Amino acid sequence: MVRQLIALCLSCWTMSGCMPIAETDHDEDKGSLHNAKQDAYRDAYQDTHEKSGLIQSLSSVTLGQKIETGQTIQLPKDHGPHNNYAIEWWYFTAILEDENNNLFPFQWTLFRMLQPPHEQQSEHQQMFMAHSKLASKNQNWFEERFARPELLNVGVGDSDNQGKFEAYLDDWHWQAKSADLFPAQLNVTLQHKVIVSLSLTGEPNYVLQGNDGLSIKLADGSHASMYYSHPHIQVNGTIQLPSQTINVTGLGWFDHEWSSNLVSAQTLGWDWFSIHMENGTKLMLFSMRNQQQVEFWSGSLIDVQGQKHILSNDDIKAHASQFSSVRGKSLPLHWNIQVPKFDLNLNVSPFKTDQWNSGSFAYYEGAIFVTGSHKGQGFLELTGY
Repeated sequence: MVRQLIALCLSCWTMSGCMPIAETDHDEDKGSLHNAKQDAYRDAYQDTHEKSGLIQSLSSVTLGQKIETGQTIQLPKDHGPHNNYAIEWWYFTAILEDENNNLFPFQWTLFRMLQPPHEQQSEHQQMFMAHSKLASKNQNWFEERFARPELLNVGVGDSDNQGKFEAYLDDWHWQAKSADLFPAQLNVTLQHKVIVSLSLTGEPNYVLQGNDGLSIKLADGSHASMYYSHPHIQVNGTIQLPSQTINVTGLGWFDHEWSSNLVSAQTLGWDWFSIHMENGTKLMLFSMRNQQQVEFWSGSLIDVQGQKHILSNDDIKAHASQFSSVRGKSLPLHWNIQVPKFDLNLNVSPFKTDQWNSGSFAYYEGAIFVTGSHKGQGFLELTGY
């Protein structure tokens, strides 16, 4: 997906509005703009979307500052944007549950993408894209939006110099009460039909993935990112559906990651897991698939005391145990994951089969259940299939 994201930067720099794409389960509806002004940008967006598909490789792209050994993460400063890097995202997922034990997996993501300086029409060199999805057993509400900073409808960090973190695109808004991410309020409206209003709380127990935040993606070290997580978020709020408003609670997971050397022309995609176990243990696993290198897994286990344990490729034994057909693609939705040094032998299955995000940059992002040596739940992301 990242190759497609950066391809967007190369092809749609002329787009000066944001275009929402909405989807319901088995129904891809690419209409519904937020206001009449954006109608004028519909054709321009569709044209650039078609052009972006012509870019098959990033081998010639040298955009952005590279991740190098020795870089570190400093919080709360690094909650904000890193505009010198090619790609960056702020990523929140949670499995929400109502009073009747009905589950509603939820995703909210803001992507920032650096644009080539020689193709700029203004001083701003960034493109933003946001994805959000709420799912139930029978339905998906997914929407995708684009924006540019000069429109003043997107921003990340301390936008109004009040010492409070926020991240927003249009009316999708994460508003913290301080420079830290939590406590915060997250509000999202999907397709003018569904309103998600969540309160997020959590102690500043951030996990710096990899070596103090430097996350190596391939065995030769050529692909890397700066990456930290918060896997201990308590969530409560409401979901306003077309038929009713429900109260929900749940556990959330937040990721913030940035890089300019995350992928190459040989990159096929990746598999990512975030897992909350019932005993309080947290698990993150990541595997980059590459045409020219062997399978490489990395990850971390956060124990019940909050201690992070780095997991190497030798520590992780993971394989897909069953593939399922989703939107004409064969996807590995059932897995067996073993981490012998921590006595983990986990079987992963999906909340439901179709949790595909079919926006301009299609990928699988869905809730999972975990059984075996430990019980739990979490999210699975699959790209490049």
